[in-house]
Amino acid sequence: MKKKVVQNICVIGVGRFGDAVIKQLLNMNVSLLVVDKDEKNLTHYSELVDKLVVADAAEPKALKSLGIQNMDMVVVATNDNIEIVAALTEIKVTNIIARAHSERHANVLKQIGVNVIIKPEQEAGMRTALLAANPNFAKYSMGLQELGDNFVMGTTSLTNPEYFDKSLKDCKFIEKGLSVVLIKRNSETILPSGFTMLQSADLITILGKVNDVVRAFEILNKV
Repeated sequence: MKKKVVQNICVIGVGRFGDAVIKQLLNMNVSLLVVDKDEKNLTHYSELVDKLVVADAAEPKALKSLGIQNMDMVVVATNDNIEIVAALTEIKVTNIIARAHSERHANVLKQIGVNVIIKPEQEAGMRTALLAANPNFAKYSMGLQELGDNFVMGTTSLTNPEYFDKSLKDCKFIEKGLSVVLIKRNSETILPSGFTMLQSADLITILGKVNDVVRAFEILNKV
């Protein structure tokens, strides 16, 4: 059996956003380097994180001395991050995730080399709007990912006996504006076709408009 390769990830900045990212990464199989210019921000992680470094991440020499250019991914979690991203691109870091606080900020980050741009306030606003406009969304919101333009993707468990041993084609999901993109069955992962037969306790991942997905979840979850 091949040994699973551990990803090397660097998080720069330990504010509220950075703290949330670090806490999630600590639950995953990754090697983690955390960089902040204030030592006080790092003390909380002294016994949890593989490596903690006090450094000015806007200085290319400091980043290079830490081997940041060899990381699989760098997350820039600070608000004022343009100089840090510029320093990262100067030392040829290519996989960068950064947060943006406005569309203009996001455009600048994209132009200087950020691969993935996170907009926490905008994403929180989208979720709040969905909760307000779709009363049933609250029940399933933790399992749904907003994709923009009122589209979401989520996974639910099949408990409705009416759909056991029924093909996706006969379920008519496509006619309802829905795409079933993945099915997990015990330890098996299935890329479904119209002829795929559903079984009890299948974990079904569906993509579509929020109201359509929520309605499908309600039907599939009936007992």
